[in-house]
Amino acid sequence: MHDPIADAKAQEATHNFTFRTAILDDIPALQQMIGDSLRTLGLGYYTQAELDGSIGYLFGPDSVLIHDQTYFILHPNDQPSVICACGGWSFRKTLYGGDSAPSMLRMPEKRDPVVERASIRAIFTHPDWARRGLGTMLMRYCEARAQEGKPSENVGGFARLEMGATLSGVALYEKCGYVRSGSEDVVRCPNGEGIRIVRMTKDLQLDGLERVGA
Repeated sequence: MHDPIADAKAQEATHNFTFRTAILDDIPALQQMIGDSLRTLGLGYYTQAELDGSIGYLFGPDSVLIHDQTYFILHPNDQPSVICACGGWSFRKTLYGGDSAPSMLRMPEKRDPVVERASIRAIFTHPDWARRGLGTMLMRYCEARAQEGKPSENVGGFARLEMGATLSGVALYEKCGYVRSGSEDVVRCPNGEGIRIVRMTKDLQLDGLERVGA
């Protein structure tokens, strides 16, 4: 695997792409894009039955993030409707899962930045734009926004992060400084398949994240 941080920085330097905050009208396109991403990039990590059971159930847009204005779309400058990558961060206790995920995963309470980690949520890259550094570019943007916090929500900046990673994303996230916490979840889908999710953490450094996308 190429150095994903270097690839992302190279893309950032081109200024060919723009971040925008996702809105509720984006949900159908996000649903389609997330499904396409998993069915193409998740093959070899999850079985077809696991993908069939999890897409639209565990994996999908989270309208809470959209309401919080902490979910983002990366698009070519002149094509705001094209979703190259999507992802977000959250100051809420929910770690992963879309609107249709099991209720036990949905925890809207706020996290305390003094003692808790912000979560990096639902990073996906469209297959047509994969392996160009764009997913990592989006992740870096989310990390920077989590570090800033949401003053309007009375939530301070977070110096530490966590995520629930898909199996297909683990190697990439390790290259980006995340480490496995030693904990994995298995989420049972309606078709009986169990989806493995790897919990990972990262402590932010003063490495310029706050300037990404500013």
